[in-house]
Amino acid sequence: MRWVTTNGSGIVLQIHEDFPGGGMFVFPLYDGVQCELGWKAELEMFYPPKWTSYEFLMQLTKEERTTIRQLAQADEDVADFLMLAQSAQEIIATDPTTLAGMNYMVYIGVFSEQRKNDILATAHF
Repeated sequence: MRWVTTNGSGIVLQIHEDFPGGGMFVFPLYDGVQCELGWKAELEMFYPPKWTSYEFLMQLTKEERTTIRQLAQADEDVADFLMLAQSAQEIIATDPTTLAGMNYMVYIGVFSEQRKNDILATAHF
């Protein structure tokens, strides 16, 4: 069995292969249960980061948002991702549409793979 360590807000900070020792913020991670760093732990369940449309877009710098708006005028895929991001009630980090859009932003050079990962790991619950 693996174990997770969270901060006081329940955000997963570490995943351990062996029991790391006691503590208030150590929880079991049962076989078959998906969990990654930055996810939210609640009652031995784990949830990926999610945001409102506004929170998600505010993860981007003003320069990144401006670049995306400009590219959306000529690139149908950027326009579609921007429209979906602006209209979604919530954006979930692990959603295939979110991942595809963010991967496309990396592919066309809006931001780096590391920057994409940093954005998707910034939890809002």
